[in-house]
Amino acid sequence: MGTGLEGSAGDSGKREKARLVFFSGNMSHSGGTERVLSVIANGLAGRGYPVSIISLWGGGNSFFPLCDSIHVYWAEKERRRKGIAGNLHYLTAVLKHERPDFLIDVDSILGCYSFFLKRRFPAMYWVSWEHFHYYHHFQRNRHLRKIIRRIVGRCADWLIVLTEEDKQCYQKKLKFHCRISRIYNPVPYERTIPKKKEFPFIFAAGGLTRVKGFDLLLQSWRLLEKKYPQWKVILAGAGEEEKKLKKKAARAGLKRFHFAGVVTDIERYYEKAAFFVLPSRDEGFGMVLVEAMSYSTPVVSFACKTGPGEIVEDGETGFLVEPENVTAFADKMEMLMTDGALRRKMGIKAGESVKRFDRERILDEWESLLGERMKRYHGKFGYDYCSGL
Repeated sequence: MGTGLEGSAGDSGKREKARLVFFSGNMSHSGGTERVLSVIANGLAGRGYPVSIISLWGGGNSFFPLCDSIHVYWAEKERRRKGIAGNLHYLTAVLKHERPDFLIDVDSILGCYSFFLKRRFPAMYWVSWEHFHYYHHFQRNRHLRKIIRRIVGRCADWLIVLTEEDKQCYQKKLKFHCRISRIYNPVPYERTIPKKKEFPFIFAAGGLTRVKGFDLLLQSWRLLEKKYPQWKVILAGAGEEEKKLKKKAARAGLKRFHFAGVVTDIERYYEKAAFFVLPSRDEGFGMVLVEAMSYSTPVVSFACKTGPGEIVEDGETGFLVEPENVTAFADKMEMLMTDGALRRKMGIKAGESVKRFDRERILDEWESLLGERMKRYHGKFGYDYCSGL
């Protein structure tokens, strides 16, 4: 294999903690999926679990910090051969080296590899951790994803989804053989931060792609900008739609819609923003909502599938708006812009509300499920079932 296999070696004999390998698309990305993975991986490593991560793509540096004990394997950089066959050869070598109890796909499409890896290592527990909701409209690999989802349902051991709504969809629409569990994404911060001082700006963050709906936010802000010259919008993020969005903002004559690019200090924006907006057409969960609310920041969000409805209490911690209704979205923004007392009231409630997504509580759910599955597999394979890998 060359590089990559020296940093973490599987131990032999009886283990107290399950050995975990998370399988990710690209840990170099700054997206919500990678952020959540870093929180869960760091948390479980901190609780004594041997944790490694395989990144199928990426240049060799994780965007989000990881514990020193977590080794990241970079397939694109370290594999000897290119293509699917080269990836499978590399992945097989990593699993032989790591001898994991659990292989956890961080996106169900990675099941196109894990299906074969499970057949090679039948004693390994295969978990698919889905970060898109059931009805998400994929622009690429749509038909492949439908096939992989059915393979996951029939061949994986366990599917994790992010919302109760999504869990019901999978149970009703597909005849799954595997177990399905809902585990919410955790707040990445240790405590709720009270709002000390706010500034007259509206904050938005996410990948600049069509599904995130920032073109809709532009339309809503166009209805407000001239009426409120002291206010502005700051959008953090990068992506394929960036040039198009900037052209639309320029054509609309918007002067106070600012593109901040990728930011490494996003907490500073949450802390100072008057409120946060999420104009997405689709969300698997809506991690940025939880992050913003943990800074006692109220939110305005489209009630898109599936996460916002399980995060935001409409009229209490923020507002949920009919999907893609830009006029109604602007109306709710205007309500918060013009009513400081309402912002403070909602912000306090938002900070209290997200305690149900507390990191330690979510890690307890992960640990409980990992422990349950280990007990079942110990009975089937014996405590040293991985020694044969």
